[in-house]
Amino acid sequence: MNRRTFTVTSKNELERCYPVMKELRPQLSYEDYLSIYEDSHKADGYEIVAIEDNDQILALMGYRFLSDYVRGRHLYIDDLVTTQKIRSQGLGAELLKLAEFIAKKNGCASLRLCTGIENERGVTFYERNGWRKRSFAFVKK
Repeated sequence: MNRRTFTVTSKNELERCYPVMKELRPQLSYEDYLSIYEDSHKADGYEIVAIEDNDQILALMGYRFLSDYVRGRHLYIDDLVTTQKIRSQGLGAELLKLAEFIAKKNGCASLRLCTGIENERGVTFYERNGWRKRSFAFVKK
């Protein structure tokens, strides 16, 4: 085992993360993936942290820092996914712990994320890792 956790810094690393991100966001084209990363990285400091083993990306987390009147400065997790073949082996929990460390190091009052109502396995996972349901998110097109 040759596992490492790293922040994506190159186009090659970004390219290697795409298949795992696509498991979470199946509608996402490669071109949109690169464009959205570039825009959100520039605008909000969005970062992707990945876990790899033997040059194979196993899990990733995309996050940014936000500030608002409700939570103050906080770390927002946009994306959290472990590749299907290695799910339920602790990598998601490892990334959540890393997010807590990054948030604390950067003066954040809290962490936040959203998941779909229908994502029952995800809700159970987050609750098992100490997260609480706090609000409803509404969308209108």
